[in-house]
Amino acid sequence: MTTRPTTRSRSVVNALVAVVTCALLAACVQMPTSGPVVEPPVTTGADDVPGISFDPRPPQAGDSPVDIVSGFLEAMKATPISQTVALQFLSREAAETWAPEQQVMTYSDLGTVVGDMTVQVPLADVSLYDARGAWQRIQPAGQLVLGMVQEDGEWRISEVPNALIVPDSWFDDWYQRVSLYYFDPSAQVLVPEPVHVPRGEQLASSLVRGLLTPPSGELQDVAVTYFPPDTDLELSVPIESGIAQVALSGDPDAVDATTADLMRAQLAWTLRQEERINAVQLSIGDRAFNGSGGSTQVRLNVGSAYDPTGDPRSPDLFALGWNRVVSGTIGAFEETSGPLGQPGYALRGIGVSIDGSRVAAVSRTGSDLFVAPTESPTGEVTRPVVGGVDLADPHWDVRDRTWVLDRNAGRARVIVVVDGSARIVAVPGISGRAVTDLLVSRDGTRLVALVRGRTSDQVVSSRVRHDPSGAILGFSSLRTLWLPDEGSPRIRDIAWRSTTAISVLRDITAGSQVNTISVDGAPGEITTGGNTRLRGPNRLLVSSPVEGGEVYALAGRAVLSLTTPERAVPDLPRGLTSLTYVG
Repeated sequence: MTTRPTTRSRSVVNALVAVVTCALLAACVQMPTSGPVVEPPVTTGADDVPGISFDPRPPQAGDSPVDIVSGFLEAMKATPISQTVALQFLSREAAETWAPEQQVMTYSDLGTVVGDMTVQVPLADVSLYDARGAWQRIQPAGQLVLGMVQEDGEWRISEVPNALIVPDSWFDDWYQRVSLYYFDPSAQVLVPEPVHVPRGEQLASSLVRGLLTPPSGELQDVAVTYFPPDTDLELSVPIESGIAQVALSGDPDAVDATTADLMRAQLAWTLRQEERINAVQLSIGDRAFNGSGGSTQVRLNVGSAYDPTGDPRSPDLFALGWNRVVSGTIGAFEETSGPLGQPGYALRGIGVSIDGSRVAAVSRTGSDLFVAPTESPTGEVTRPVVGGVDLADPHWDVRDRTWVLDRNAGRARVIVVVDGSARIVAVPGISGRAVTDLLVSRDGTRLVALVRGRTSDQVVSSRVRHDPSGAILGFSSLRTLWLPDEGSPRIRDIAWRSTTAISVLRDITAGSQVNTISVDGAPGEITTGGNTRLRGPNRLLVSSPVEGGEVYALAGRAVLSLTTPERAVPDLPRGLTSLTYVG
């Protein structure tokens, strides 16, 4: 479930007929239509579909142009989702060409509907989602402009955008936030892309159709699909005895065994978000493809080697204890046996590789970065970064790259360490700004930064572009992530909550607030369960994108579990700092 910003007063709407008040599902013809798993506990099954059906009224004889437009907007709210009635408000020609599946437009409020031959509907907070359901952008205001024509003596809409046009509240009720799983350009790791798709019986079919749409725009050089071009889904995805039957059009001879395995990995990771599915069967044309065991049915653990959170994963926490790298659980930390687990280094912050085998540590002065094994006493200690100004805690991705932010007195530099060599990379919108924290997704395709402003802070994200060998090509343009209005404009900390969600810690009156938001910038808070409002001045979040991991908030030595708030967590020992998971 998601929650949206509070809808503004609808006093303007009250002047309209009741049909307009209830129905408007709006967007903008004048807006451009092109542009640039597992989530935190967000339920996905058919039981989540709201239980109330709505059968809208068709056009009535003598309806005015404003009545027709109001009825059309109302009809798009039909539930279960159907456009049968909405089509009746269109001219014969418009009904034949209208393609609402091409995009979704949502709004928070509307103004007075006016017009005759052309009807205008002012809209507020217009969001645009593409054919896959991926959020594109929001604009504070727009105007829906619909052309009208008379047919058989009755008004009908002759010009309409190819979009489903719905209010935020309806969209939140009938669409859910999930991920489509693509591959990075080197086919080494799956890359989750957040999208919004219809709930219920349509879920599996919507997910597969999304996968068949190749990533484009700024996703090029970030994510790729292994489904052949021009492949289409044959009608829908039936689920029989827990098996999703994915039947695609196309030439089966054009798909080799390796490509079929990659396609199945995409399907398994994407369709596991439909709780009724426990296996997948893939066919193209008249051929069903066999998995590695010879069966045409593959379980949902296929493709585990491409896990975007890394494999294997260490469940332990790591920290600096008494100036040494320690690991374990809260209340039971032990020194690691590697060189940095021994005395002799003055350190202030650490980051641990995803498999837990190596640690990168920032010197107490913030100028140098050391890298060493966590458990080999005789292992080599390297110093890939020397002479930094103010290095933040480092982070690792699945390629064993270390990402380090040098705050550099308000002129941030992003440093990447690859195979022991460090280089500065220019990240548009991040480099050169007052950045206090930088996160990298474990799949290595996203950077998220906390940017300080004069009066308020922002959380921004950028995509990392790669070539087929996995080398960094550059970065996408910056996106500012949506945040709810409540809470201090100053942000204390940010942390991964899932592969596609970030938790943000801010102060509120008499305590702290944790908001979890989508990494793509889409509006609406993600519900995670557990605590979101905390007592006292909490300063840090300790979290990871792995499902089921415990999330902590720190206020000095005091530790609070956000996922199991009823559990008593012991205070951190004196002298223990830089608490972190791997990654």
